[in-house]
Amino acid sequence: MKRLDVLVLLLGLLAVGPLQAAVSLSGTRLVFDGRFREVSIEARNRGPEAVLLQAWLSDANQGQESAADLPFVLTPPLSRLAPESRQVLRLMYEGLGMPAGRESLLHLYVLEIPRSRPGDGVLNIAIRQRINVLFRPPGLPGDPASTPQRLNWTLVRDDSGVHRLRVENPTVFHAALLNIQIEEDPRQGTPRPPGDDLLVPPGERRELILARSPAQHLRFKALTDYGGQRAYRARLAYGTPFNASLNTDPTHSEQKVLSHD
Repeated sequence: MKRLDVLVLLLGLLAVGPLQAAVSLSGTRLVFDGRFREVSIEARNRGPEAVLLQAWLSDANQGQESAADLPFVLTPPLSRLAPESRQVLRLMYEGLGMPAGRESLLHLYVLEIPRSRPGDGVLNIAIRQRINVLFRPPGLPGDPASTPQRLNWTLVRDDSGVHRLRVENPTVFHAALLNIQIEEDPRQGTPRPPGDDLLVPPGERRELILARSPAQHLRFKALTDYGGQRAYRARLAYGTPFNASLNTDPTHSEQKVLSHD
């Protein structure tokens, strides 16, 4: 899921309003289809001043400062964006070096560096954005769009009486889940606070500790390859693995992603 981190370049008197990035990316995630040699994403400077843009790729398991020798080329690594200009970032795979039997998660970082302003008490701030890059080698079995429905959910209660909701991903694709909630009756339409978000890698399991006793239904949304959200629901089964199905209620139809990936 996408993050905005703030790096203070010059300390001074902080007297600014809410921080917003001038540079926006054309997507909240990037799926690299291994059948093709490259994938691209566009950066646009919507601000009134030119900025310097630095971009790099990292292994999601190694952290943003990873020095891992990834078999990719990202170009351009450094560019200048004039106001209202655009820059296409191209990510190219060298052809060898990534796992062939499952999808892999990488992170693309884009650092927006504003022009320096001379003077005392001036604060120059660089904004760093991060999006997930899913490298999908060719020939993987199954359909990534069906991954949310193939997840195995289990509701358990441990010896201390704590209720835990476990989800296992038996597929070779990542599952990005948003706003995971349990509820008494979804037809009541009672507003509820936002639920948990989870990214479940291929072949792995994640667990949520429930803040209250289980109700009747599980509801969540899952990201699609194209940046949309699809709604799913399931009836809770205690101690027995169950699957969720696509919610056909028209009030929960697919929507464009507004939250970060």
